[in-house]
Amino acid sequence: MIYNSLLNYLVISLLCVMSFAQTGNAQGDPKKGKTLFLEKCAQCHNNDMKSKSTGPALAGARGRWEGQPNSIYEWIKSPVTVVATNNYAKGLYAEYGSMMSSFPQLTDADIDDILAYVDEKAAGGGKKEDGGATAQTVATTKKEDTGFNYGLAALFVVLIAAVALLGRYVNSLSRLAQQRAGEAVERPKSVMEIILNPLVVKLLIFSLVIVGGYTTVNNAIGLSRQQGYAPEQPIKFSHALHAGQQKIDCQYCHDGARRSKHGSIPAVNTCMNCHAAVKKGPQYGTAEILKIYASAGFNPIANDRANYYFADSVSKEQRLATYKEFLEETYKAELEAADTKGKTQADINRQLETIVSFIGKPIEWIRIHNLPDHAYFNHQQHVIAGGVACQSCHGEVEKMEVVKQHAPLSMGWCINCHRQTKVKFDDNGYYAEKQAGSDYHSYEKYHKEIQDGKRKNGVTVEEIGGLECQKCHY
Repeated sequence: MIYNSLLNYLVISLLCVMSFAQTGNAQGDPKKGKTLFLEKCAQCHNNDMKSKSTGPALAGARGRWEGQPNSIYEWIKSPVTVVATNNYAKGLYAEYGSMMSSFPQLTDADIDDILAYVDEKAAGGGKKEDGGATAQTVATTKKEDTGFNYGLAALFVVLIAAVALLGRYVNSLSRLAQQRAGEAVERPKSVMEIILNPLVVKLLIFSLVIVGGYTTVNNAIGLSRQQGYAPEQPIKFSHALHAGQQKIDCQYCHDGARRSKHGSIPAVNTCMNCHAAVKKGPQYGTAEILKIYASAGFNPIANDRANYYFADSVSKEQRLATYKEFLEETYKAELEAADTKGKTQADINRQLETIVSFIGKPIEWIRIHNLPDHAYFNHQQHVIAGGVACQSCHGEVEKMEVVKQHAPLSMGWCINCHRQTKVKFDDNGYYAEKQAGSDYHSYEKYHKEIQDGKRKNGVTVEEIGGLECQKCHY
């Protein structure tokens, strides 16, 4: 009898722990919400939550939907349905000129998580997500995000102890009842005997298998994913300066994105198109530009085009002497002023030491985005045929000092994008009604439905085969 009672108490206690965990998360988990936001919302909404983008600022979104005939959950899951009857939704559609993607797969708990992250971010909380994060910062963030819940563990231990003590008390009552009934009195059970009861042990082992299996699978899914990875590069190249302030188009440097499968790392010659003239940067002076010169073999003090680049016969020592002369001329005024805050000969010598390993060698940039070998991704298909903006996958690179991996690049993230992204049929020869030189009307059905007004919400990538396995795995 005592064992059945103990088992019942233990099950009730475990249910209480699970209920506590769910109750503590009723208002949403910002950590889970961050992942969902980056996967589903970041393409259209500003990450500071306070500024408008393709879509409205999300700060205070929950409050703006209070008192509306439809809930914010209905709006996120099916905006097309809500906008037909809700004046507030109609106003959003009119203001931004496009319909928000539907997310029927999101549960109410998922939406609570997203809104919790929105509120935290709008209030200035959470992790800083600028481009200045280093690999060490990212590692620390990941460690914190997967931290052990000590409070919940302590509660579990307390409940187990309570169950054991309660079991002893029930055992004592049972023995007292046997004594009064004149029956043989059982030997009193110790706390350890109660805890190590076979039924309790089986239940604990079963729970450990379930929790351990879930944790193992969940962690295995995240293997090789490096969202937020921001390694320190061999040259301090600021995307915020080049793509942001100077407005250099992404595809000027990464020209492979519109021509091939790969986005490609720009050759040093691409850097020299500008830096043959721009010899002193506003942020790092000549220190980082000099590394480019060393790699390209550029002579910064040459006066005629024929001698702009060193001949192969010019030794490393001769090149260093030229770079020293260039630095001394560049900082001549500071050197002569002997200002303790200006450049000194020691500073110049240190700069020369940093460029030795670059002389005559390619720049060894550290790769950030790396898909597994079994996944096929074609930049040209997305950039040219699909018209996808670079920021959709890479985030607001123009605001990043140090580039990081913005999106998880997981299979689920790609599939969700294909489910939500509308195909740009207008003025796009790739999706023409009839392919040139062919009698096969590949997209005739969709063009006709759009022209007849039967398809007002466009065609998603999913509808033209974007979820077929062989498109990415063949």
